[in-house]
Amino acid sequence: MSEVVSKLKCAICGISTVLVSVIGLLVLSQVVFGVGAGIDIIGNLQEIVNGFVGADASLAGVITLILIVMLLQGGGTSCSAKKK
Repeated sequence: MSEVVSKLKCAICGISTVLVSVIGLLVLSQVVFGVGAGIDIIGNLQEIVNGFVGADASLAGVITLILIVMLLQGGGTSCSAKKK
């Protein structure tokens, strides 16, 4: 049973790592290609931060910048399953 739970945790960890990497890639593509990238991922992240902090908060842009830098640094974790 614990082996099943371990494999499930590893699968969820892998999926979340891939999704964070895709978000970082989309941010990078928007920085390189601008509006022509097709999706405004930085604007969407800004809206999420504005939802938590408030639209008139002066720190919303700084928080979004920190979030984008963390995504581009590869802040995801890797799963290391113990093999017996």
